[in-house]
Amino acid sequence: MKNYYEILGVDETATQDEIKKAYRQLSKQYHPDVNPEGEEKFKDIAEAYDIIGDQSKREDYNQKKNNPFTSMGGGGFDIHDMFEHMVNNQRQTKKAPDKVIDFEITPVESYFGVKKDIDFEILNNCGGCNGSGGDREICHTCNGHGFIIRNFGTGMFQQQVQMACQTCQGAGSQIKTSCNACNGNGRKKEKQTISVSIPPNADDGNFMRIKGKGDYYAQINSHGDLLLKIVMSERTIFLKSGMDLIYNKKLDAVEMLLSDTMEIEHPDGTLRISVPKNMDTEKPLRIPNKGYRTNHGNGNFYIKVSVNKGEEISDEVKNKIKELLKQTDNVTN
Repeated sequence: MKNYYEILGVDETATQDEIKKAYRQLSKQYHPDVNPEGEEKFKDIAEAYDIIGDQSKREDYNQKKNNPFTSMGGGGFDIHDMFEHMVNNQRQTKKAPDKVIDFEITPVESYFGVKKDIDFEILNNCGGCNGSGGDREICHTCNGHGFIIRNFGTGMFQQQVQMACQTCQGAGSQIKTSCNACNGNGRKKEKQTISVSIPPNADDGNFMRIKGKGDYYAQINSHGDLLLKIVMSERTIFLKSGMDLIYNKKLDAVEMLLSDTMEIEHPDGTLRISVPKNMDTEKPLRIPNKGYRTNHGNGNFYIKVSVNKGEEISDEVKNKIKELLKQTDNVTN
């Protein structure tokens, strides 16, 4: 329904004189003889004044305008129009289901953020049959309505219930000859490749929504959204724990014994740190504020050191090491 008050630029409480004054000003401004581009606007102005410029028509217009169940065209309430309007609104707001796929990234990719291509498959509308599944014929169970009426109860408690047709699953038709391209499914698998930008600090279990990149659903003629579920890879030397970055460092026994420093890999570059004199491999080394960076502060960087035997050494070298260890014990004692 047009808002004639807005067209004339007056309040709904305006007097008839105020409406007439507004009409005269606007009609002069938009008359086609004065303003060739104002013809459509002039028609709206004339229509508005014809309705609310007349006191009787204005009262009828106000009643209909303030009553959402009044039909402007038919002069009364139409239950069929109302339900059709409700069904159309439901169709418009109906949303296709989301498609969820796992998307693996490494802790280092999470540290900086990363732009990656992702390959996946979706169900798309079959072009061969335009989503119909093939040649169709009217369902003889429901005569094409998609529903059947069932009577329940007896006597005065009897009720009619409308139920979806089980033969055609509510479609109103059945496939007579299946489409060869999709085998009657109405949808086909298609490979897709898209580029996505993962922000820094993305964590395991986080979701990223990409509008309209999911499967196609013919019922609402729309694609659903694609949801990327972040999966943090554990197949690297780095691990992510909240805002802390963890690095697994392997040392052999000789290196552990003889080295005063060790090189540690870090996303920002190699770090060289001192080896603690009484290092306990069960307790990780901590470097403050070298973890993931946030606006509220940085996480920590932890180094988990593990010792392996390393390369085989000769008996002669072993004996020399043992002798040196004895001398060291004698000095400390």
